[in-house]
Amino acid sequence: MKHSHGTAAIVLALSLLFLCQTRDAQAQRKPAREASPVITAARVDTSGGSFHGPLYVTIGGAERKIADEAIAAWIIQGGRQVVYSGRDGAGGFENEGQSLRSYDARTGKRRKLMAEYVGITKVEEATTSGNGTALLLEMADGGLGASYVAVVDPRRGELFFRRWAKIISRQGDIIVIGYYREADWDKLNEDANARLKPYKRERHNLNTILSSGRVIFNKPMR
Repeated sequence: MKHSHGTAAIVLALSLLFLCQTRDAQAQRKPAREASPVITAARVDTSGGSFHGPLYVTIGGAERKIADEAIAAWIIQGGRQVVYSGRDGAGGFENEGQSLRSYDARTGKRRKLMAEYVGITKVEEATTSGNGTALLLEMADGGLGASYVAVVDPRRGELFFRRWAKIISRQGDIIVIGYYREADWDKLNEDANARLKPYKRERHNLNTILSSGRVIFNKPMR
């Protein structure tokens, strides 16, 4: 009986060893899940002497062209997307209006998010407490030099716009927008730190803006 028990134990041990080796071999043959591609760099090639040119992004150490023309680009969502401005906006003064598009590194899809009557000077990404993504845009015109504010949802498009205004503070989900008069813009453009009080302020919650059902579509103005 003792001999039989010993033999059974040896057989069991060998069976377990064979099972482990088989699982290891299967795990080695199974291809690893590919990580989602991440954009680590973006550049607009202006070597031709213009303010715009082809847009290149770096993914996995390799650079690729994703647009024939762009003005500026900003990486968002941890490198999963890049947004970039272009010259095909909605017209405006001397046709200065710019557009904003997105490029998805995983799918390769491009999407036009916005067409405005003024130029885009800055894009800042904000993640809300509701786990939403809001793009806060600073814009400016080439005549008066006044500033404009827009909020863009990268999934839907432009949801919010304010004329002759600046974001003067942001705390969490709350942005405060200040409005300025025509005579103020020369002073603000000469000195970005000029202490000029806005004549009016507005407080907005980014979660509320993102939940809005209204998307802004500007008609072309030539």
